[in-house]
Amino acid sequence: MKLSFGIALKEKPLDEGLTKEEILDLFDLMHGVVAIPMDVRSGDSAAMGFINRTDAGFLGHDLDPVSDFIRILLEDSNLASDDGTYIYTSQNGSEIDIYLSRR
Repeated sequence: MKLSFGIALKEKPLDEGLTKEEILDLFDLMHGVVAIPMDVRSGDSAAMGFINRTDAGFLGHDLDPVSDFIRILLEDSNLASDDGTYIYTSQNGSEIDIYLSRR
């Protein structure tokens, strides 16, 4: 598994948040030192975590398209990867490595 991601997320039930330990674990998976919180909801769960500031800048700070991509992953378990890693390619061709820990 890749050790550094532009986005690091953990799927959790909607009525739970992230623990301090989970936040630190997700942050350790990211490259960069500044992160922007992300919360992508679908059904009864949400992918909670962070996108690093540089990758958010590549997207023009418009997180809707990458959020839609993550929402599709949450809704279709057939798309789940064995190691929780995914690659999002933006309209401008920028690629962002994503880590999504499923529940």
